[in-house]
Amino acid sequence: RPAGDAGPGSALAESMELLARERFGAALARLDRLPQNEAIDPDVLLVRAVLLTHGGQLEAAESVCAELRSQGADSAGARYLLALCRERAGDHAAAVENDRMATYLDPEFAMPRLHLGLIARRAGDLRAAQRELAQALGLLAGEDAARILLFGGGFTREALTRLCRAELRAAGGAP
Repeated sequence: RPAGDAGPGSALAESMELLARERFGAALARLDRLPQNEAIDPDVLLVRAVLLTHGGQLEAAESVCAELRSQGADSAGARYLLALCRERAGDHAAAVENDRMATYLDPEFAMPRLHLGLIARRAGDLRAAQRELAQALGLLAGEDAARILLFGGGFTREALTRLCRAELRAAGGAP
């Protein structure tokens, strides 16, 4: 089950609600109260990694993503979070590599495409920026609402679409 589909009243559902309200510390505290056997659930770990990333605890987020991968849960979401962490650490090559792996694992996931487009535009690779941003724009319309909540950085689908269009125009592409 996707992390966003947690049952009402569950720690995961409560954490998602707190995430939606950008109360990252409270959401992490809620997950911290889980028994160990529930805390290692891949959905819980993914939400924890999202919260840590939003909270700027990048090393901890990367550690949780590594734990997910060691469990065999190498998800597109975990790879996208790793890309964000690596970019913030100044390791653009690893950021691109993780975004590309995220798109391989889930070709319908818009956020790594958007991120790849932003990285390419900043690097001056306008052709790659146009390609990635155009793909992201197409994917955003059908993106799962829970995934936008988890990975959209606090932005709505509409705000992400506007950002994508603006970046595409800035890269010389048609919006």
